[in-house]
Amino acid sequence: MNGRIKFAGHTMGTPGRDIYEVIDLFKKIGYDGIEVRVAANGQIDSEKVTDGEARKILAAAKKQGMEFACLTSYYADFVDPEKRPETIAKLKRVAKIASILECPLIRSYGGVEPFSKQGVWFSDVWTRSVSGIREVAEYAGKLGVGIAVETHIGSLTMSVRDTARVIQDVGMSNVGMLFDYAWVEVAGVETGAAAVRAAAPYLKHVHIKDWNLESRTPLKKTSALMGEGTVRWPEVLRALRKTGYAGYICDEYEKFWYPKDLPEPEIGMKHNLEFVKKFLNAK
Repeated sequence: MNGRIKFAGHTMGTPGRDIYEVIDLFKKIGYDGIEVRVAANGQIDSEKVTDGEARKILAAAKKQGMEFACLTSYYADFVDPEKRPETIAKLKRVAKIASILECPLIRSYGGVEPFSKQGVWFSDVWTRSVSGIREVAEYAGKLGVGIAVETHIGSLTMSVRDTARVIQDVGMSNVGMLFDYAWVEVAGVETGAAAVRAAAPYLKHVHIKDWNLESRTPLKKTSALMGEGTVRWPEVLRALRKTGYAGYICDEYEKFWYPKDLPEPEIGMKHNLEFVKKFLNAK
């Protein structure tokens, strides 16, 4: 990759604030860009926002010199015959909104876990998920938008290994990895610098967040500020810098889901940005 690492805040960290308030806040904190929760209770609802409203949002961001880094929706089921067409159509709409916002990426889950689809073979869950992501990617590519398949619990793609397999099977240049290392560490297939090296050929976007992990089975954790949890961030960030990665690193500040664990974003997200920059030696 050419260029420099850029930093984004995730609107997951700003519950109760609209997109215009978030644009102003993230500018003050010092971010280059914004990742947006796209949901009925997010800052953009892709099922309601009009093209005109999206252009108004873009104008407000440009006025502050801010970019949109990624749009994150929650559509995931490419397997159920009734839900699959809706999932694909709604993800295409997210891609359309991204193109209006001049946003280069939308997040995609790597399908759904096979155990959640009783009576469906693993191979069918895999192939339906791959073909669904490919269909969305073909549409998004015509708009200049990429797909970032996230390493995330509850999907086929929690580890780098499995995410890379999905990306390879989709086989499109605008499809890559959203490297959410905290979940990769929980998966346990790859950890630390080895996980970064395995992810490097596929990287399109990176999430950071920290937590104190008490147990993997059952999963028990508490959100924390960067550097105050158990995730191996110093090692991972140094390794990431060595790869030459030059996309966005986004603080997926989990205040929306865990409001009592974390301070307000003016404090916590500012701390996290300074922590990450320290290890990356980035300005």
